Amino acid sequence: MIINKKWKFFFEKQGYIQFFQYLSSKRFKKISTKFINQTSLQFKKNQKKIKKFGGFNTGNLELLPNVEMKKLWNMIKNNDLNKIIFSLTNKNLDNYHVKFTGNVSMPGKGDQLYHTDGPKKSRKLMITLAISDVGKKDGPTEVIPGSHTKQIPFWKFYLLSYFFQKKKKLTMKQGDIVIRESYIWHKGTKNSSNKLRNVILFILTPKKDSKEKKFKEKIYSNIRIGRNMFGNSFKEKIKEFVSVRLTFIYLIYIIMVSFVKN
Repeated sequence: MIINKKWKFFFEKQGYIQFFQYLSSKRFKKISTKFINQTSLQFKKNQKKIKKFGGFNTGNLELLPNVEMKKLWNMIKNNDLNKIIFSLTNKNLDNYHVKFTGNVSMPGKGDQLYHTDGPKKSRKLMITLAISDVGKKDGPTEVIPGSHTKQIPFWKFYLLSYFFQKKKKLTMKQGDIVIRESYIWHKGTKNSSNKLRNVILFILTPKKDSKEKKFKEKIYSNIRIGRNMFGNSFKEKIKEFVSVRLTFIYLIYIIMVSFVKN
């Protein structure tokens, strides 16, 4: 792969960068099809259990680490990913721990509030892989380009910045990847299609910032769906209910909490 010097400039200014058709092999498409089918099967078979998960009412659930993700990661890694990461950050892949995860967005659900995935001081990189097309109706991630340049509290973002920011939906074709800074402001949008929307996410955490000196992650042999965003406790379920049914009130609550903490 030929490294483009403009990538670093774009990434530093925008906080994300997209590589089109990064994976396109028959093996990739075969694994992707299997992943999509198995996820749908698990969702149907475990409806009673899944309905109790935090995140079900909002429509966003987690895909737990599994062997298929590991295969997909190796495909990405072996496609000159180290060169790309170094060109963007001046660090090699060896400087990061990698965590396997993913996201399932349910039909008719999935709209989130804008948020970041961590503080600016810990520079995590998020690599999203599309295992199927993610169009505007499928609930693509929406980002605010350039919002990663400084860390601001939640209340300040919504009261002083939100309405003046340019927003961009990151639609993707199968095999595309998006690399973004963890602290760019973003959200999941509503899945208006009639099918589950699945994406795979690889989280790169700097080893020097990791709390675990020997990073180990349990990798399941089959595809599993877990909770996301909200916990499974009664208190968390109340919070999730309010966030879905009384979104404006929940937003005011989060703003107040953020203001007090700040």
